Amino acid sequence: MQTQSVLAEHPAKYQSQLGSNIPGIAHSKRSSKLTAPGFLFVFVTLFLALGAINGQNNLLFWLFGFSIASLVVSGIITGSAIINIKLAAHPLLTTELGSTLKASYTLYNPSKLLPNFALEISELDHPQSKATPGVVFHLKTNSAATAHTNLSPQSRGQLSLNTIRVSTRFPFGLFVKSVDYQIHRQTLVLPMPIDSANITTPNQSTAATSETRSLNRRGSGLDYFALRQYQPGDPLRRIAWKQSARSDSILVTEYPETANAQRTIELAEPSADTPDELFERAISIAYTLIKDAPPNTRIALSIPWDGVVIPSMSGRAHIDRCSKALAILSRTHASSNPKRTTSRNKDTLTIGYARATDQTLSTIYAEDFASDTPQ
Repeated sequence: MQTQSVLAEHPAKYQSQLGSNIPGIAHSKRSSKLTAPGFLFVFVTLFLALGAINGQNNLLFWLFGFSIASLVVSGIITGSAIINIKLAAHPLLTTELGSTLKASYTLYNPSKLLPNFALEISELDHPQSKATPGVVFHLKTNSAATAHTNLSPQSRGQLSLNTIRVSTRFPFGLFVKSVDYQIHRQTLVLPMPIDSANITTPNQSTAATSETRSLNRRGSGLDYFALRQYQPGDPLRRIAWKQSARSDSILVTEYPETANAQRTIELAEPSADTPDELFERAISIAYTLIKDAPPNTRIALSIPWDGVVIPSMSGRAHIDRCSKALAILSRTHASSNPKRTTSRNKDTLTIGYARATDQTLSTIYAEDFASDTPQ
C-alpha cells in the first residue's frame, strides 16, 4: 500500500506539512468494555447510590456524583480521542523461526484538541501469549509516533497478519477502549537454523579439498598458469617484470581458475510414520547447511518427491531461493511408502529422518540432533 510506505519513510515530514491529510487509514471497528476494576467501581458506585438515597447523607451524594463523573470521563472523553487515530503499518521483513519478528507502525493523531495516552498496539491474528505489544505513552495532538510489536512466529512458511488493534485504559483503567484496523501484510518465516558446529558431514574433507583445487583454465587462482602480452586494464601487480625485462614487450602472469566447492543437498522423502518433529528438524538441517556454506560454494537443492530441483549455483540470491523453497515445503506430496534415498555421488548429501541399518556415508539423520523447535 503506497500510503503505508510513504508514512513509514517520512512521518515527521507529513506531521508538520499535511496535517489531517497525512497518509494512513481510519479504523474499521471500535469497541468498549469494562475491565475487572471497572466492574468493581460500578458495584461500589451503585452501593453509594443506595446508601445516599436511604441515608440522605450529603457526603454519600457527593461521592456518588464523583463516581459518576469518573465513569463519564473514562468512558466518553477517552473514547472520543482514540477514534480519530490514523494508522499505517510498515512492511514486514523476512525472519527465521525462533527469532523475533518486529512489526512496526506509525500512528497519527489529527485532532487539534484531544491527545492520546497509554496506547497499546497488538496483532489480533497472532497469539497474544507469543507477542509483546507496542506502546505509545503520549500521542500529542496533530502529531505522529512510531511503535513496534515483537512477534514470535510459531511455524515456518507464509505468515499473514490482517487486523491491528489500538487500545487504551487511560485514565483510570475502568474501561478498555479499542479500535481495529484492517491492513493485510505478509512475510516469509524461514526454517529454524541449528548450530552448524554440530553438523558433521561425511564429505567435509572432500569439500575442503575441492575449494582449493585449481582448474586447467585461466582464472584468479594463486598458482602460476602462463604468460601473455599486457593488455590495457590489466592490474599492474600481475606484470612479470623480470620476464618483461628480457623481452621487447610487457608480459603479464596468468593464474588458473580456482574450482568452487560443490554440494548437493537432498531431502529424503518422509514416510507416513515420520514424526513432524523429525521432518521439521531435517528441514532445519538443510537450511543451515545452505545458509552457512563457505563463500563461493555452489549449492544445489533436490527434493524430488515435491518437485523441487534447484540447479547448482552460488550467491546470495541463490541461497534466498533455496531458503524460500524449504520455508514453504509441505509433506502433502510425499507418498505413504517412499523408496529409500541414497546419495548419487560423493558431493550429494542426503538428509534422512530416522537412522537405517544400511547407512551410506553421505547421509545424516535428523534424529541425531537435539530439537530446538518451539512447541
